[in-house]
Amino acid sequence: LSLNHLDDMFEYSSNDRLYEHFEFPPQKNYQKTKEYLENLIKRSTKEDANWWFIQSKETHKVIGSFGMHEIDLRKGCCEISYAISPDYWGSGAFMDVLNASLQRLFNDFNFHRITAVTSSKNFRSINALKKVGFKEEGIFRDFYLDFKGQRVDATSLALLSNSYICK
Repeated sequence: LSLNHLDDMFEYSSNDRLYEHFEFPPQKNYQKTKEYLENLIKRSTKEDANWWFIQSKETHKVIGSFGMHEIDLRKGCCEISYAISPDYWGSGAFMDVLNASLQRLFNDFNFHRITAVTSSKNFRSINALKKVGFKEEGIFRDFYLDFKGQRVDATSLALLSNSYICK
């Protein structure tokens, strides 16, 4: 993460479609995007969280972010979070980032368990996670409160190192 890519982050963060399954509204204000990025950078300095930008292979433009948090090195587990520009949905970019991250976590850092939590209506995300071996573990009823004031269920998924399927 770097403030050097704030313009790219603002471009994808201001796209309404990105927020279909988020709890907060689109970032239509450049300063709010800067504050959000500064917060992610600050959170990434702690031992239990790291975030990175996702860049297009072709253009090197920042098109999203990927993070791991709730890191527990003793147990070898963490939760992942991500956002990718709707302009790149279906392009394979997310699967590339997901596989590279999982390979690194399982092979280089000897993680055992990776979790993800998303809106139960976020079928694109749930299906992508299932393609690499994530299994649904449960539903958190009324877990999210979206920016429109609606309560939304969340699906919890997990992947164990011995169940990972590189796609």
